[in-house]
Amino acid sequence: MRKNLSDTKRRSLQPVENVDGTSRGLRDLVKPFAFAVVVTGISYTGAAIWQYEEFRQLAKRHQRRLFNDRNYYYFGKAGGLRHQLNMWWNQLDPGEKLICGIIGINVVVFLAWRTPQFSAFMTSYFTASPMAKASTWPMLLSMFSHYSFFHMFINMYVLWSFAPAATSLFGKEHFAATYLSAGVIASFAGYMHKVARASTLPSLGASGAILALIGIVGTSHPDTQLSIAFVNHIYPHSFSASAGVKSLIVLDTLGILFGWKFLDHAAHLGGMLFGIWYAKYGHNIAKRHRDAVVQYWHKLRGKP
Repeated sequence: MRKNLSDTKRRSLQPVENVDGTSRGLRDLVKPFAFAVVVTGISYTGAAIWQYEEFRQLAKRHQRRLFNDRNYYYFGKAGGLRHQLNMWWNQLDPGEKLICGIIGINVVVFLAWRTPQFSAFMTSYFTASPMAKASTWPMLLSMFSHYSFFHMFINMYVLWSFAPAATSLFGKEHFAATYLSAGVIASFAGYMHKVARASTLPSLGASGAILALIGIVGTSHPDTQLSIAFVNHIYPHSFSASAGVKSLIVLDTLGILFGWKFLDHAAHLGGMLFGIWYAKYGHNIAKRHRDAVVQYWHKLRGKP
C-alpha cells in the first residue's frame, strides 16, 4: 500500500498533516518530471555498469582458479547464532540478498520515524507532495518510508513474495533499476493526481514500486496461480496473476474516480501500468541501452 497521510493520534508519532503550500498547477510537475527522468536514466545506466563489473570480477576469479586452485573453509562457532545466520545468508541467491537489503533500509527508516529528533526531517523528505518545499527527493525517499508497522509489514511481505520472480526474469541489477524507477514514476503519477485535485495531502510507501513488480510478474506469467496472503488459510482460494492485475487496475481506477483518500490510488495505478509496459516493451529498450553503456564502459575500463 502507498498511503496518503492524514493526522494521526498515535502517542509514539508526531502528527503529519497537509503540507504547507499552494498548488501552482502544472508548474508543480516540471521538476518532479525531470527528476523522474533523471533517476530512471541513472538507475538503468548504473545497472548496466554494475552488471558489467559483476562479470568482470567473475572472469578474474575464474582466471585465478585456473592457476591457483584453493579450498575455502568456514570457521565459526558450531550451533551459534552467528553461524546459523551465516548459513542462512549464504543459502540466499543474489536477488534475495538484494531484497533483504531493501527491507533493511525500510526498517531503518521506519525506526527513524519513531525518533523525535528526526521528526521534521522525516516529514520533509520521506513524505511526498508536489506542493511541498522539497518535492523531488521525497519521490525517491518516500518509497522506503512507512508510518505504521502494519503498512511496512504488508508491503515487505508482498515484496518478498514477488521480487524473486522479477529478479529471475531480469537479474538483480535490472531489478534494482526497475524498482527505483517504478517508485519515482509511481510518485509522479500520484503527483499528477494531487495537482489535478489541488490536494496537499502527502503520501509514502513502497507499494507503487511493488505494484510494478506485480504488473511485471502478472504480464510475464499470466497463468500463475496466486492467493491473498493469510486469507487463504481461512478461505482457500486462488486466481490467475492476470486476473489479479486486472482487479487491482479496476480497484485503483475506482479509487481515483470516487476520490478515495486512504490510499494513493494514482501512484498504485502508475506503478502497475509501468510494470506492464516494462514487461512488454521496456525491458527490450533497457537491454539496448545496457548494450550501448557496456560497450562505452568497456572501452574506458580496458581489459580485465
